Amino acid sequence: MSNIKERVLQIADSKKISKTDFFKGLGLSYANFKGMQKNTGLNSDTVVTILSRYPDINPAWLIIGEGTMYRKESSVARDEGELYEEPVIVNEIEHTLIDALKLVISSQEKTIISLEKQISILEKEVQKPKEK
Repeated sequence: MSNIKERVLQIADSKKISKTDFFKGLGLSYANFKGMQKNTGLNSDTVVTILSRYPDINPAWLIIGEGTMYRKESSVARDEGELYEEPVIVNEIEHTLIDALKLVISSQEKTIISLEKQISILEKEVQKPKEK
């Protein structure tokens, strides 16, 4: 599974935009998406900027890598690369982002439960007297 920054790079490739132009259009530095920086996280403001600039991108795919890159339906027709200014559309993007983040939280909760079970099993093994 790719990380979020790798998925952002896939957007530029899919849209056939040079990475320099793509990141310049987002107000970001391409350097943050190369080398070791590529393995770091992405803040929520940047995610909102990307989803505002490219509303055809599926937020769940961008944030957690689930589903397809593009939304099945585009609810609003507009020129690509133009930022949304309408509060209703921004509100829709925020709700979509919230839904995607809820999926992330749910997934993390399941991971925590699984790890807690593993810890419990390992603690029991450590407490058993060693057989000679």
